Amino acid sequence: MKSILLIIVSSFMLWMLVGCDGFLDEYSISEVRPTEVTDLEQLLLGDAYLDADQKEVQYNIMDIFTDDIKCNGLGNEGFRDYFEHMRWRFLWEPNMFNAAGGGYDAAFWELPYNKILGCNIVLDCLDDMTGEESLRENLRGEAFVLRSLYYLMMVNMYGMPYNEGDPARNPGVPLKLTMDVRDERFPRNTVAEVYGRIEKDLLTGNRLLTENDYKRNFLRIGHLAAKALLSRVYLYMEDWDRAIAYADSVLQVKPNLLDLNTVSWSTPRSPSSLSVYSIDTPDEVIWMREGYRKLDDMQASDPCYLASDDLLDLYGPCNHNMVQNKTIKDIRGCLYFAWNFKMAFPSLTYYRSYLSIGGSDNGVYQGIRTAEMYLNRAEGYIRKYMVEGNMSYCRKALDDLNELRRHRFNKTYEYEEVNITDPELLFKFYQEERRRELAGDWIHRWCDLRRYGMPEISHVYFETSSGNKTEMTLSKNRYVLPIPEEIIRLNPLLEQNK
Repeated sequence: MKSILLIIVSSFMLWMLVGCDGFLDEYSISEVRPTEVTDLEQLLLGDAYLDADQKEVQYNIMDIFTDDIKCNGLGNEGFRDYFEHMRWRFLWEPNMFNAAGGGYDAAFWELPYNKILGCNIVLDCLDDMTGEESLRENLRGEAFVLRSLYYLMMVNMYGMPYNEGDPARNPGVPLKLTMDVRDERFPRNTVAEVYGRIEKDLLTGNRLLTENDYKRNFLRIGHLAAKALLSRVYLYMEDWDRAIAYADSVLQVKPNLLDLNTVSWSTPRSPSSLSVYSIDTPDEVIWMREGYRKLDDMQASDPCYLASDDLLDLYGPCNHNMVQNKTIKDIRGCLYFAWNFKMAFPSLTYYRSYLSIGGSDNGVYQGIRTAEMYLNRAEGYIRKYMVEGNMSYCRKALDDLNELRRHRFNKTYEYEEVNITDPELLFKFYQEERRRELAGDWIHRWCDLRRYGMPEISHVYFETSSGNKTEMTLSKNRYVLPIPEEIIRLNPLLEQNK
């Protein structure tokens, strides 16, 4: 199966970069296609899903651009290459993917399109396969949902937010919807066109997965994941009613939230040493894939880029005595991060989502949780409350926020319910709560900053040894990434972001 994919991937890479003269003269489609539905299932699992390989980590790839990260300086010269490489992204440099700057990184363009290719192969070949019809339609739905997820990531990397300007005019990313190889270059579709395709794929995928439901574990996309993604997409599109409806449809089936009081309060020296879930008990997981196995040695030994003070302050303090005596109120401040209290001074080696399965080197799993559905539904109600002034929307939003927070706060203390009725103050509180809960998970913070109006944030880059500092402010035009210069060179139809 891998050999089949390598042949097709070669053709797709030629499409992405230069075209494909002569490719089909050498290999015919009939010679490389599998024959069974189960063959395509294996191809889907191996080549449409992101795997745990470090180079394929995609779920929190945008955090370095946000206000959740700060520069900690260079403390060890042995890590200078890494420190300086990340500088280009941390300071939002236009040359971050150019040869003269940070250099080409396949994760920001090539990788998502490779995964889209895997989805397209499955979608194009399914009807020619022999096998169980229900499985065929289930895999079709799975491929549609996966493809929509990659396009949602891509359009939020390279296109303006849906709520900024005219999405029907703003350039998004090219839509490639078949595995066919043609000697042509593709221009960028508009943001509206990309969102339209995402919505269509999700609606179709949701229908197919609902009608052909297979009881699989949480590592596979199912109909609840499709509904959850629809809620996320409609939130970005500011379609509050449908964002609420799809979040509600998930929570009616799976309202589970993990009570952090049931989690061991350890003081891990590394992110992989704290296991929150066993593989069989994903209380609030809708769908998960591995984010990264563990922090690489350079981050664990010399944390160049850390969780920002601004982010950590939202949780309140976390120190060794508080962990030992269990006096923390908001438990997330300690469990969602990797602290090291055994050094001469408390050290936050990095930050991560607390969701971990198995322990050892399994590391962090990220994706979609019911916590996000409570937040999405709450935001929909708050937004409607801000416009209409209907107190019932306020109460529903507060119910969702308090339900989430009860599962995150230390039960040694009596939980104090949030009861904010001023619309603007409630929305501000909600934004902070969303940031607290989703920090380090997928690319939520990046997308949220974009749809909140792309506020100016500052990053300060400095070397501990020299004391030299560079401070940059993230302005609106930097809320879209530059397309790598190599991609532009090989496909001049791709308009560069200004």
